[in-house]
Amino acid sequence: MKKYIISAMMLLAGCTFLASCSTDEPSGESIFKTETTPKNEFDQWLYENFTKPYNIQILYRYNDSETDNLYNVIPADPEKAKALAIMVRHIWIDAYKEVAGETFIKKYGPKTYQLLGSAQYSSNQSITLGYAENGVKITLFRVNEIDFDNIYVEMTDPFRSHDKLPLDLNHWFFITMHHEFFHILSQTKNYPTTFQEISAGHYHSADWVNVEDTDAPKEGFVTGYGSSEYNEDIAELYAHYVTSTDEKWETLLKAGEKDKVGNQTGRQIIEQKLAIVKEYLKASWNIDLDQLRQVVVRRTEEAKTLDLRTLN
Repeated sequence: MKKYIISAMMLLAGCTFLASCSTDEPSGESIFKTETTPKNEFDQWLYENFTKPYNIQILYRYNDSETDNLYNVIPADPEKAKALAIMVRHIWIDAYKEVAGETFIKKYGPKTYQLLGSAQYSSNQSITLGYAENGVKITLFRVNEIDFDNIYVEMTDPFRSHDKLPLDLNHWFFITMHHEFFHILSQTKNYPTTFQEISAGHYHSADWVNVEDTDAPKEGFVTGYGSSEYNEDIAELYAHYVTSTDEKWETLLKAGEKDKVGNQTGRQIIEQKLAIVKEYLKASWNIDLDQLRQVVVRRTEEAKTLDLRTLN
């Protein structure tokens, strides 16, 4: 899976995904053997909390071979990387563990997270803010902009400007991770083809970048990127629903109440799609999506009170 979140002059501009994943059974032994001894306290904590239980590697030191040399990026501040790792464990890893179990996340979770301090700036001033690739590795940018004293997670407004500060950690980090994870699951066990038929003929494959997030619900999509094609549509719907409070989700649905596509409003189309996602998660993975959502939202709210400076 490869997800690019690109912004021109700090505005969202585009995403592309290429996907594959493994269904190998997890073993009890870590697949990462490049370093036999953790270098410092943070490395030891990462080993105990990510690598040992889940075969997950967190890369926070800069490495040329792990980045795109066409772009200039800066390393992640270790203290900011520590803060994000604490939140990833609490909000993302532990949420799936609580609902689906440790073996589930060990088997299907992405195996590498790369943390970089800045966004990727190109010569035309566009920036890449995050991407995920091949169902294995997720790269998260702008880590150095995490503000210890102002941890912000948007929980009410689905249309808040994405370039506004403080960073919405939910948008830039966790929605990307849930989106990518859904692709991994759907490649392992296919979702119903009926989903593909709902908005057939209405996707913006060539011009989705011109679909504003505020207008997307009018056509039955949760974001402009979701209007690009059905695989991204379903992953965006999943990621945004599982990270939304009731208030935030209702605001998004209301934006699609007045406009119709055929004989259905945008709201009705989104609700029809969501019903399929819920059925798929339950039938294929024995996961109650509403239960998972409650856990994710609760843990996200708790992130505001986490001690992000202290490893425990």
